[in-house]
Amino acid sequence: MSDTTTSVLLTGGAGYVGAATADALIAAGMRVVILDDLSSGHADTIPNEASFKTGGYGESDKVEELLRDARIDAIVHCGAKSIVAESSEHPERYFATNVQASLNLLGAACNVGVKRFLFASSAAVYGAPTSSTINESTPLNPVNPYGATKVAFELALRAYAEAHEMRAISLRYFNVAGSTERVRERHDPETHLLPRLVRAAESGEPLDLYGNDYATPDGSALRDYVHVADVAAANLAAVNYLLDERTPPGHSAVNIGSGVGTSVKQAISAVERATKRTVNVNVLPRRAGDPPRLIADITRAVSLLGWRPRQSETTRIIRSLID
Repeated sequence: MSDTTTSVLLTGGAGYVGAATADALIAAGMRVVILDDLSSGHADTIPNEASFKTGGYGESDKVEELLRDARIDAIVHCGAKSIVAESSEHPERYFATNVQASLNLLGAACNVGVKRFLFASSAAVYGAPTSSTINESTPLNPVNPYGATKVAFELALRAYAEAHEMRAISLRYFNVAGSTERVRERHDPETHLLPRLVRAAESGEPLDLYGNDYATPDGSALRDYVHVADVAAANLAAVNYLLDERTPPGHSAVNIGSGVGTSVKQAISAVERATKRTVNVNVLPRRAGDPPRLIADITRAVSLLGWRPRQSETTRIIRSLID
């Protein structure tokens, strides 16, 4: 392997987005070193072509040693705790893992001189905005501890990038969904709507619908679903952006979504068509803090990264979950 091959440290590479990202980076000819403690990831999703180290990204000394030994050029930080309800019950776990351990990783990068850092952030940083579409200048106003941890680390990353001449980017993913040939959602518990809908259709178990009286066309909440393969492609595009010598130091935040809103009722209908089964829906009152619509403005992703979603039409996402 030549010395010009880009080496990437990928945290959380045994997870859903991480494993898909590993595949995209490897397909682009990069050398991928995965760091994962397997607390929620799965060792069998790690691609054979990647190097794998078991451990936490908050272990500063070990991470520094790894960054040096593997001659890492860029860090893709997908590792995190990400269950919203759990973050409200145990905020201390979320701040320890998503903020403190991430700061340790960032400090290790600075100590070793790794100047390119991609952070897997979330639309949860916006909370419940009232605008019809969300761009990156929408105020950050998280409504749960999970979103707060993403905001906290984004702010830290921006400060470190400015102080240490780093090139850093935070990709704010909207509702990541779908499967690739190799990677599927395997969350326990599964909190994401589309896989829960497919499971409800196939099992006959009722699915709770929180709120059917929103100020939306059909009364149910609108969300922006983006295929995990498109998210992986965005991560690859962002790494290439960070590697480009013309990219100035500093921090950028970029929305990654489909740019299209799909209502819960539309998603239910699409799953019913795809599975040829009926979803047993149990309508409940709205949950506190659930916004009526969360739809990404992806103009910056297109202009800055040259990225567009290719597989994020809702029916296509659902078909990938069933096939």
